[in-house]
Amino acid sequence: MSFLEQYYHRREKRSKRIYEIDDDLYSGLERLSEIYEASVTELVNAAIEFIIKTENVALFQKEEAGLPVKHSLMIRESNLSGLDMLKDKYGVSIYKLVNIAIKNLLEDSILYGGE
Repeated sequence: MSFLEQYYHRREKRSKRIYEIDDDLYSGLERLSEIYEASVTELVNAAIEFIIKTENVALFQKEEAGLPVKHSLMIRESNLSGLDMLKDKYGVSIYKLVNIAIKNLLEDSILYGGE
């Protein structure tokens, strides 16, 4: 793997998707985007890539106060196909997979007690 490939993805077609993301999870992404040089969309793509690689599809209890809000995001095509694969394998909706992916990323981040 080259130096650039360690830090950047090759250009890939992206498709606009609208996902309902729990408000508390989206707020966490916004806080991370203030720390890292990454937009919320880039963080969501990273979260999806992370769940595809780890297959850590553990359902969690949703916060009562955390209402889902629709957000429009540009998702990489490889991530869309990976989400479809996970949906078929685990029988979990795309909406839930995206929220699980974000929760996993937040839990893994330094801001939320990860390494």
